[in-house]
Amino acid sequence: MNFTIALTPVEKIVHMGDATGFEPAGDAPHEEAPRPGCFTPQSAARARRNEEALRRAISTVATPRGPKPVLKTMMTTACERDCFYCPFRAGRDRTERLRLQPEEMADGFLRLHRAGLVEGLFLSSGIIGGGVRAQDSIIDTAEILRKKRGFRGYLHLKIMPGAEYDQVRRAMQLADRVSVNVEGATPQRLAQLAPKKHFWDELVQRLLWIEEIRRTERVRASSVTQFVVGAVGDTDLELLALSEKLYRQAGLSRVYYAAVRPARDTPFADRPAVSRRRAHRLY
Repeated sequence: MNFTIALTPVEKIVHMGDATGFEPAGDAPHEEAPRPGCFTPQSAARARRNEEALRRAISTVATPRGPKPVLKTMMTTACERDCFYCPFRAGRDRTERLRLQPEEMADGFLRLHRAGLVEGLFLSSGIIGGGVRAQDSIIDTAEILRKKRGFRGYLHLKIMPGAEYDQVRRAMQLADRVSVNVEGATPQRLAQLAPKKHFWDELVQRLLWIEEIRRTERVRASSVTQFVVGAVGDTDLELLALSEKLYRQAGLSRVYYAAVRPARDTPFADRPAVSRRRAHRLY
């Protein structure tokens, strides 16, 4: 893996955010032109690249306090998993591997927040060293924002495959929303999408934990999930049946459906893109 070290922390945050377009935040693209003051002095060409990446990394999210511009980004784009649809999959040389420490992520995000560009953060991560380790870095960042920096804005934290119960609880205590992407409508469909992910043990169980914690501990964080649509022969009936079950048993606020957009140099590269209508009709 080749790690880029020339970028500043804020640039890394922005460029990792630009790469998370497939992640649902409850959102629509944010169209306001970014202001360059959040970046260190740089060439005009580099400034244009950064500003365009920032525009793509910001989504407008419906929150209980109204629509908010939210930055979507990752702790790292390095990953040991080999999900067939994912541009960050292990072994894909085309992917730029970037990584930030929790202090860097928190301070870089707050710089964008102080510049008036964003009011919230959606934080995910690639997985290196297991899901527990990846979850720790997400929680550590949220702890810094909430406890050390006094940030009271919107936080959406991703729950990693294999995260521990206490990690899920702590993420919910810190966040306004958490998410677990189930991706496949059945265990068999998931195996065709992401052979190293475990449908029940790593994913669905975490959604049930979230609902249990919400009921027993009166934690208010809402929860959502996402399905990858159309890549492996999944049917509307399969997707809607599991969605209904998760709404009922896991107390989900929303299910998102992502039409496949094949990335180059992945096992799905030669497959046709799935029409967005296929995903939209599921809503």
